[in-house]
Amino acid sequence: MSNVKEEINYNQLRDRAEKDKPVTDEMWNKVNPFNKELVEEFLMESTHLSEKSQVQYRSALRQFYFWVYETLNDKQVNQIKKKDFMRYQNSLIRRGVSSSGIKMKRSAISSMNKYLINYYEDDEDFKTFRNFVEGVQNPTPNKVYNKIPLSKEELELIYNTLEEDNEWQIIAAIKVLYASGCRRGEFIQLKKEIVDYEPLKDKDGNPSNTYRTNPVRAKGKGEQGEIRPLLIDKEAIDAIKKWLEVRGGDDCEYVFVSKNNGKVQQLGISAPNYWFKEIISDIVGRRVNVHLTRSTRATHALTDGTDIKAVAKLLSHKDTSTTEKFYDLRDDEDDILDMF
Repeated sequence: MSNVKEEINYNQLRDRAEKDKPVTDEMWNKVNPFNKELVEEFLMESTHLSEKSQVQYRSALRQFYFWVYETLNDKQVNQIKKKDFMRYQNSLIRRGVSSSGIKMKRSAISSMNKYLINYYEDDEDFKTFRNFVEGVQNPTPNKVYNKIPLSKEELELIYNTLEEDNEWQIIAAIKVLYASGCRRGEFIQLKKEIVDYEPLKDKDGNPSNTYRTNPVRAKGKGEQGEIRPLLIDKEAIDAIKKWLEVRGGDDCEYVFVSKNNGKVQQLGISAPNYWFKEIISDIVGRRVNVHLTRSTRATHALTDGTDIKAVAKLLSHKDTSTTEKFYDLRDDEDDILDMF
Protein backbone atom coordinates (compact mmCIF):
# COMPACT_ATOMS: atom_id res chain seq x y z
CA MET A 1 0.00 0.00 0.00
CA SER A 2 2.86 2.40 0.81
CA ASN A 3 4.34 1.92 -2.67
CA VAL A 4 1.01 2.81 -4.25
CA LYS A 5 0.72 5.89 -2.04
CA GLU A 6 4.24 7.00 -2.98
CA GLU A 7 3.40 6.50 -6.65
CA ILE A 8 0.24 8.58 -6.27
CA ASN A 9 2.14 11.40 -4.55
CA TYR A 10 4.85 11.35 -7.20
CA ASN A 11 2.54 11.27 -10.20
CA GLN A 12 -0.58 13.12 -9.22
CA LEU A 13 0.41 16.55 -10.54
CA ARG A 14 2.04 18.22 -13.52
CA ASP A 15 2.02 21.82 -14.58
CA ARG A 16 -0.89 22.52 -16.89
CA ALA A 17 -0.90 24.91 -19.82
CA GLU A 18 -3.17 27.88 -19.68
CA LYS A 19 -6.46 26.86 -21.27
CA ASP A 20 -7.02 28.03 -24.85
CA LYS A 21 -9.03 31.20 -24.99
CA PRO A 22 -12.00 30.77 -27.33
CA VAL A 23 -11.76 32.45 -30.70
CA THR A 24 -14.78 34.72 -30.62
CA ASP A 25 -16.83 35.56 -33.70
CA GLU A 26 -15.27 39.00 -33.65
CA MET A 27 -11.78 37.47 -33.72
CA TRP A 28 -12.81 34.91 -36.33
CA ASN A 29 -14.08 37.64 -38.65
CA LYS A 30 -10.54 39.01 -38.87
CA VAL A 31 -9.36 35.81 -40.59
CA ASN A 32 -9.30 36.00 -44.38
CA PRO A 33 -12.54 34.83 -46.03
CA PHE A 34 -10.76 32.13 -48.05
CA ASN A 35 -9.67 30.24 -44.92
CA LYS A 36 -12.92 30.86 -43.04
CA GLU A 37 -15.10 29.55 -45.83
CA LEU A 38 -13.04 26.39 -46.27
CA VAL A 39 -13.12 25.68 -42.53
CA GLU A 40 -16.89 26.05 -42.44
CA GLU A 41 -17.29 23.93 -45.58
CA PHE A 42 -15.13 21.15 -44.14
CA LEU A 43 -17.09 21.10 -40.89
CA MET A 44 -20.42 21.12 -42.71
CA GLU A 45 -19.40 18.17 -44.88
CA SER A 46 -17.88 16.16 -42.00
CA THR A 47 -21.07 14.36 -41.07
CA HIS A 48 -19.02 11.37 -39.91
CA LEU A 49 -17.87 13.35 -36.88
CA SER A 50 -19.78 13.04 -33.63
CA GLU A 51 -21.29 16.16 -32.11
CA LYS A 52 -18.46 16.32 -29.58
CA SER A 53 -15.80 15.93 -32.29
CA GLN A 54 -17.47 18.68 -34.32
CA VAL A 55 -17.11 21.04 -31.36
CA GLN A 56 -13.47 20.04 -30.79
CA TYR A 57 -12.56 20.34 -34.48
CA ARG A 58 -14.26 23.72 -34.82
CA SER A 59 -12.36 25.05 -31.82
CA ALA A 60 -9.02 23.61 -33.00
CA LEU A 61 -9.39 24.97 -36.54
CA ARG A 62 -10.40 28.42 -35.35
CA GLN A 63 -7.42 28.47 -32.99
CA PHE A 64 -5.04 27.48 -35.75
CA TYR A 65 -6.26 29.86 -38.43
CA PHE A 66 -6.44 32.76 -35.99
CA TRP A 67 -2.81 31.96 -35.14
CA VAL A 68 -2.09 32.03 -38.90
CA TYR A 69 -3.76 35.45 -39.05
CA GLU A 70 -1.67 36.78 -36.16
CA THR A 71 1.65 35.07 -36.91
CA LEU A 72 1.83 34.26 -40.63
CA ASN A 73 0.32 37.45 -41.99
CA ASP A 74 -2.99 35.67 -42.61
CA LYS A 75 -1.65 33.24 -45.21
CA GLN A 76 -4.19 31.33 -47.26
CA VAL A 77 -4.39 27.66 -46.40
CA ASN A 78 -3.01 26.60 -49.79
CA GLN A 79 0.16 28.60 -49.08
CA ILE A 80 0.88 27.16 -45.64
CA LYS A 81 3.98 24.96 -45.53
CA LYS A 82 5.29 22.26 -43.25
CA LYS A 83 7.72 24.67 -41.55
CA ASP A 84 4.77 26.96 -40.73
CA PHE A 85 2.90 24.17 -38.99
CA MET A 86 6.06 23.19 -37.12
CA ARG A 87 6.19 26.74 -35.74
CA TYR A 88 2.60 26.40 -34.58
CA GLN A 89 3.18 23.04 -32.93
CA ASN A 90 6.32 24.34 -31.22
CA SER A 91 4.35 27.28 -29.87
CA LEU A 92 1.91 24.82 -28.29
CA ILE A 93 4.76 22.80 -26.79
CA ARG A 94 6.33 25.94 -25.31
CA ARG A 95 2.98 26.82 -23.75
CA GLY A 96 2.90 23.42 -22.06
CA VAL A 97 -0.09 22.02 -23.98
CA SER A 98 -0.34 18.27 -23.35
CA SER A 99 0.76 15.85 -26.04
CA SER A 100 -2.81 14.52 -26.24
CA GLY A 101 -4.13 18.06 -26.71
CA ILE A 102 -1.65 18.69 -29.53
CA LYS A 103 -2.58 15.35 -31.09
CA MET A 104 -6.24 16.40 -31.21
CA LYS A 105 -5.35 19.72 -32.88
CA ARG A 106 -3.11 17.94 -35.39
CA SER A 107 -5.94 15.53 -36.19
CA ALA A 108 -8.42 18.34 -36.90
CA ILE A 109 -6.02 20.30 -39.12
CA SER A 110 -4.78 17.19 -40.94
CA SER A 111 -8.36 15.98 -41.58
CA MET A 112 -9.23 19.30 -43.19
CA ASN A 113 -6.09 19.16 -45.33
CA LYS A 114 -7.04 15.69 -46.56
CA TYR A 115 -10.51 16.97 -47.39
CA LEU A 116 -9.04 19.83 -49.45
CA ILE A 117 -6.66 17.49 -51.30
CA ASN A 118 -9.51 15.11 -52.10
CA TYR A 119 -12.14 17.63 -53.20
CA TYR A 120 -10.01 20.40 -54.68
CA GLU A 121 -7.51 18.34 -56.64
CA ASP A 122 -8.64 19.94 -59.91
CA ASP A 123 -8.60 23.48 -58.53
CA GLU A 124 -5.68 25.55 -59.78
CA ASP A 125 -5.10 27.00 -56.31
CA PHE A 126 -4.52 23.51 -54.86
CA LYS A 127 -2.41 21.90 -57.61
CA THR A 128 0.69 21.84 -55.41
CA PHE A 129 -1.04 21.72 -52.04
CA ARG A 130 0.20 19.08 -49.59
CA ASN A 131 -0.92 18.03 -46.14
CA PHE A 132 1.50 20.22 -44.19
CA VAL A 133 0.85 18.29 -40.94
CA GLU A 134 2.37 15.10 -42.34
CA GLY A 135 6.09 14.87 -41.79
CA VAL A 136 6.01 17.08 -38.70
CA GLN A 137 6.90 14.76 -35.85
CA ASN A 138 4.41 14.24 -33.05
CA PRO A 139 5.55 15.76 -29.74
CA THR A 140 7.02 13.47 -27.12
CA PRO A 141 4.22 12.27 -24.81
CA ASN A 142 4.03 14.23 -21.58
CA LYS A 143 4.81 12.53 -18.31
CA VAL A 144 1.46 12.89 -16.61
CA TYR A 145 0.13 11.59 -13.33
CA ASN A 146 -0.69 7.90 -13.27
CA LYS A 147 -4.42 7.40 -13.49
CA ILE A 148 -4.58 5.09 -10.48
CA PRO A 149 -8.12 3.81 -9.90
CA LEU A 150 -9.94 4.83 -6.77
CA SER A 151 -9.86 2.24 -4.01
CA LYS A 152 -13.05 1.05 -2.36
CA GLU A 153 -11.90 2.84 0.78
CA GLU A 154 -11.52 6.09 -1.17
CA LEU A 155 -15.00 5.68 -2.62
CA GLU A 156 -16.42 5.20 0.86
CA LEU A 157 -14.57 8.32 2.06
CA ILE A 158 -16.01 10.29 -0.88
CA TYR A 159 -19.58 9.17 -0.15
CA ASN A 160 -19.31 9.85 3.58
CA THR A 161 -17.81 13.30 3.08
CA LEU A 162 -20.36 14.31 0.45
CA GLU A 163 -23.18 13.06 2.65
CA GLU A 164 -21.96 15.25 5.51
CA ASP A 165 -22.11 18.20 3.08
CA ASN A 166 -25.57 17.17 1.76
CA GLU A 167 -24.21 16.89 -1.79
CA TRP A 168 -26.85 14.36 -2.81
CA GLN A 169 -26.69 15.05 -6.54
CA ILE A 170 -22.93 14.44 -6.66
CA ILE A 171 -23.33 11.24 -4.62
CA ALA A 172 -25.97 9.97 -7.06
CA ALA A 173 -23.80 10.93 -10.04
CA ILE A 174 -20.73 9.08 -8.76
CA LYS A 175 -22.75 5.99 -7.91
CA VAL A 176 -24.23 5.98 -11.42
CA LEU A 177 -20.83 6.58 -13.03
CA TYR A 178 -19.27 3.81 -10.99
CA ALA A 179 -22.05 1.23 -11.35
CA SER A 180 -22.49 1.71 -15.09
CA GLY A 181 -18.89 2.48 -16.03
CA CYS A 182 -20.34 5.11 -18.36
CA ARG A 183 -18.82 8.30 -19.71
CA ARG A 184 -19.60 11.76 -18.41
CA GLY A 185 -21.69 12.64 -21.47
CA GLU A 186 -23.91 9.60 -20.95
CA PHE A 187 -25.05 9.77 -17.32
CA ILE A 188 -26.37 13.33 -17.69
CA GLN A 189 -28.98 11.96 -20.14
CA LEU A 190 -30.74 9.82 -17.51
CA LYS A 191 -34.40 10.65 -16.92
CA LYS A 192 -36.34 10.70 -13.66
CA GLU A 193 -38.62 7.93 -14.91
CA ILE A 194 -35.92 5.30 -14.30
CA VAL A 195 -36.72 5.21 -10.56
CA ASP A 196 -40.00 3.52 -11.51
CA TYR A 197 -38.36 0.83 -13.66
CA GLU A 198 -38.42 -2.78 -12.49
CA PRO A 199 -35.10 -4.58 -11.85
CA LEU A 200 -33.85 -7.05 -14.42
CA LYS A 201 -34.43 -10.74 -13.75
CA ASP A 202 -31.56 -13.17 -13.25
CA LYS A 203 -31.15 -16.52 -15.01
CA ASP A 204 -33.66 -18.13 -12.67
CA GLY A 205 -36.29 -15.45 -13.27
CA ASN A 206 -35.83 -13.72 -9.92
CA PRO A 207 -35.41 -9.96 -9.50
CA SER A 208 -31.71 -9.01 -9.61
CA ASN A 209 -29.80 -6.06 -8.21
CA THR A 210 -29.50 -4.57 -11.69
CA TYR A 211 -31.60 -1.94 -13.46
CA ARG A 212 -31.67 -0.89 -17.10
CA THR A 213 -32.01 2.87 -17.67
CA ASN A 214 -33.63 4.82 -20.46
CA PRO A 215 -31.57 4.72 -23.70
CA VAL A 216 -28.79 7.32 -23.93
CA ARG A 217 -26.57 8.46 -26.76
CA ALA A 218 -23.16 6.92 -26.14
CA LYS A 219 -19.83 7.43 -27.86
CA GLY A 220 -19.85 6.46 -31.53
CA LYS A 221 -19.51 7.69 -35.07
CA GLY A 222 -21.86 10.23 -36.54
CA GLU A 223 -24.10 12.76 -34.92
CA GLN A 224 -26.20 10.25 -33.03
CA GLY A 225 -23.55 7.85 -31.77
CA GLU A 226 -24.64 4.50 -30.36
CA ILE A 227 -28.00 4.46 -28.59
CA ARG A 228 -28.03 2.13 -25.59
CA PRO A 229 -29.34 1.91 -22.02
CA LEU A 230 -26.98 1.90 -19.06
CA LEU A 231 -26.92 -0.78 -16.39
CA ILE A 232 -26.89 0.45 -12.80
CA ASP A 233 -27.41 -1.15 -9.41
CA LYS A 234 -29.94 -0.65 -6.61
CA GLU A 235 -27.46 1.48 -4.69
CA ALA A 236 -27.40 3.94 -7.57
CA ILE A 237 -31.19 3.88 -7.87
CA ASP A 238 -31.55 4.58 -4.13
CA ALA A 239 -29.09 7.48 -4.40
CA ILE A 240 -31.09 8.93 -7.30
CA LYS A 241 -34.31 8.64 -5.27
CA LYS A 242 -32.66 10.47 -2.37
CA TRP A 243 -31.45 13.24 -4.69
CA LEU A 244 -34.88 13.64 -6.31
CA GLU A 245 -36.50 13.79 -2.88
CA VAL A 246 -34.16 16.59 -1.82
CA ARG A 247 -34.50 18.36 -5.15
CA GLY A 248 -38.27 18.57 -4.96
CA GLY A 249 -40.73 19.08 -7.80
CA ASP A 250 -39.90 20.76 -11.10
CA ASP A 251 -40.66 20.31 -14.78
CA CYS A 252 -37.24 19.06 -15.91
CA GLU A 253 -37.32 15.41 -16.97
CA TYR A 254 -33.64 14.73 -16.29
CA VAL A 255 -32.14 13.32 -13.10
CA PHE A 256 -29.04 15.53 -13.07
CA VAL A 257 -29.69 19.23 -13.37
CA SER A 258 -28.41 22.73 -12.82
CA LYS A 259 -30.25 25.95 -12.07
CA ASN A 260 -29.83 28.99 -14.29
CA ASN A 261 -31.76 32.16 -13.47
CA GLY A 262 -34.16 30.08 -11.43
CA LYS A 263 -34.78 27.63 -14.28
CA VAL A 264 -34.00 23.95 -13.74
CA GLN A 265 -32.34 22.38 -16.78
CA GLN A 266 -30.31 19.34 -17.79
CA LEU A 267 -26.83 19.30 -16.30
CA GLY A 268 -24.07 20.46 -18.63
CA ILE A 269 -21.10 18.28 -19.48
CA SER A 270 -18.60 20.57 -17.73
CA ALA A 271 -20.16 20.23 -14.26
CA PRO A 272 -18.77 16.70 -13.56
CA ASN A 273 -15.30 17.98 -14.48
CA TYR A 274 -15.63 20.66 -11.83
CA TRP A 275 -16.90 18.20 -9.22
CA PHE A 276 -13.92 15.90 -9.66
CA LYS A 277 -11.28 18.60 -10.04
CA GLU A 278 -12.38 20.83 -7.17
CA ILE A 279 -14.32 18.56 -4.78
CA ILE A 280 -13.46 14.88 -5.21
CA SER A 281 -9.72 15.53 -5.66
CA ASP A 282 -9.74 17.54 -2.45
CA ILE A 283 -11.49 14.74 -0.53
CA VAL A 284 -9.07 11.96 -1.57
CA GLY A 285 -5.97 14.20 -1.56
CA ARG A 286 -4.88 13.49 -5.12
CA ARG A 287 -5.88 14.62 -8.56
CA VAL A 288 -8.65 12.56 -10.13
CA ASN A 289 -10.96 13.11 -13.06
CA VAL A 290 -14.43 11.94 -13.98
CA HIS A 291 -13.15 9.36 -16.48
CA LEU A 292 -11.33 7.56 -13.67
CA THR A 293 -14.62 6.04 -12.52
CA ARG A 294 -14.56 3.83 -15.65
CA SER A 295 -11.16 2.35 -14.90
CA THR A 296 -12.09 2.10 -11.22
CA ARG A 297 -15.23 0.10 -12.05
CA ALA A 298 -13.34 -2.17 -14.43
CA THR A 299 -10.44 -2.75 -12.04
CA HIS A 300 -12.73 -3.63 -9.13
CA ALA A 301 -14.83 -5.95 -11.28
CA LEU A 302 -11.81 -7.73 -12.75
CA THR A 303 -10.15 -8.01 -9.36
CA ASP A 304 -13.34 -9.56 -7.99
CA GLY A 305 -13.18 -12.20 -10.74
CA THR A 306 -15.62 -10.93 -13.37
CA ASP A 307 -15.10 -12.20 -16.89
CA ILE A 308 -13.36 -9.58 -19.04
CA LYS A 309 -16.00 -10.00 -21.76
CA ALA A 310 -18.67 -8.88 -19.31
CA VAL A 311 -16.55 -5.88 -18.28
CA ALA A 312 -15.98 -4.93 -21.92
CA LYS A 313 -19.73 -5.13 -22.55
CA LEU A 314 -20.49 -2.95 -19.54
CA LEU A 315 -18.00 -0.31 -20.71
CA SER A 316 -19.31 -0.51 -24.29
CA HIS A 317 -15.97 -1.66 -25.64
CA LYS A 318 -16.38 -3.39 -28.99
CA ASP A 319 -13.34 -5.55 -28.38
CA THR A 320 -11.82 -6.89 -25.16
CA SER A 321 -8.42 -5.74 -26.45
CA THR A 322 -9.54 -2.20 -25.61
CA THR A 323 -10.33 -3.32 -22.08
CA GLU A 324 -7.02 -5.19 -21.85
CA LYS A 325 -5.15 -2.08 -22.94
CA PHE A 326 -6.29 0.01 -20.01
CA TYR A 327 -7.14 -2.33 -17.17
CA ASP A 328 -5.73 -5.24 -15.17
CA LEU A 329 -6.82 -8.71 -16.21
CA ARG A 330 -8.59 -11.37 -14.17
CA ASP A 331 -10.21 -14.53 -15.52
CA ASP A 332 -13.59 -15.85 -14.49
CA GLU A 333 -16.86 -16.63 -16.22
CA ASP A 334 -19.43 -14.83 -14.11
CA ASP A 335 -22.43 -13.30 -15.80
CA ILE A 336 -22.51 -9.50 -16.18
CA LEU A 337 -25.30 -9.27 -13.61
CA ASP A 338 -22.90 -10.63 -11.00
CA MET A 339 -21.03 -7.31 -11.12
CA PHE A 340 -23.99 -5.82 -9.27
